[in-house]
Amino acid sequence: MKIISTVSIMPMRKHFVLAGFAFVLALAGTSPALAGRQVHGGDVAKLLSGRAFKIECVDGTQGRGQISQAGMINVSYRRPSGSRDESDNALMRVKGVEICLAWKQFGGGGDGCYPVSEEAAGTRYRLSTGPMWCDISTK
Repeated sequence: MKIISTVSIMPMRKHFVLAGFAFVLALAGTSPALAGRQVHGGDVAKLLSGRAFKIECVDGTQGRGQISQAGMINVSYRRPSGSRDESDNALMRVKGVEICLAWKQFGGGGDGCYPVSEEAAGTRYRLSTGPMWCDISTK
């Protein structure tokens, strides 16, 4: 009968567990950086006011738009399964770190407020709710 000592196995298992734990900590430490930096909705509204932008959403919707000085947003977009361009407009309101929009049909229509994060310094911002998001970029 062969006897296997657990003392010789335990050090390897301990190192494996510690390495796994370190990997999880490193991953958790980098995830906020990947998520972008939360910014105030009013600051983003001022930066985008009067400018054209490109929009890309997690569901594959892509388009272009413009925000007037008065805060009216006009977008022209194509859904991933669509064969034609659609358009919509909404009045932008600011509520703390959120930008609020009332669409007629874009994103399924309705009124919603979305936290804003800066994804690329001064050029790309993300409006998101849960797993749904759209990026607005000025370049």
